[in-house]
Amino acid sequence: TKTVCCCLKISKQQLQIVKDRFQAFLNGETQIVADEAFINAVQSYFEVFLKSDRVARMVQSGGCSANDSREVFKKHIEKRVRSLPEIDGLSKETVLSSWMAKFDTIYRGEEDPRKQQARMTASAASELILSKEQAANL
Repeated sequence: TKTVCCCLKISKQQLQIVKDRFQAFLNGETQIVADEAFINAVQSYFEVFLKSDRVARMVQSGGCSANDSREVFKKHIEKRVRSLPEIDGLSKETVLSSWMAKFDTIYRGEEDPRKQQARMTASAASELILSKEQAANL
């Protein structure tokens, strides 16, 4: 299902929802913790890419997918992160993957915390079941 999701074309309504989510993040209306460098990267992506006429035309013609948006952001931040000074004990790859995870959270929108909690509980339960099965095989 992941390949189906990321390759779906973005509609005008979806583009507006994504813009609203990024605007909410930039306005500090989300629970996403971010440093100044990430906020600046998102601000630039929002202004230069999401709000551009070119993207609006791509969406209108059906030529823009969620994966395209993600790749543009990834290319955008790779340049920025490479120019940042080294931080002790923190690789640039770690920063990039952290930033991409935050991007994905903003892009998808913050889920209802109760759904997240239920999913985490179900995940923990499945790990517990798996552990019992593994223990039985020992």
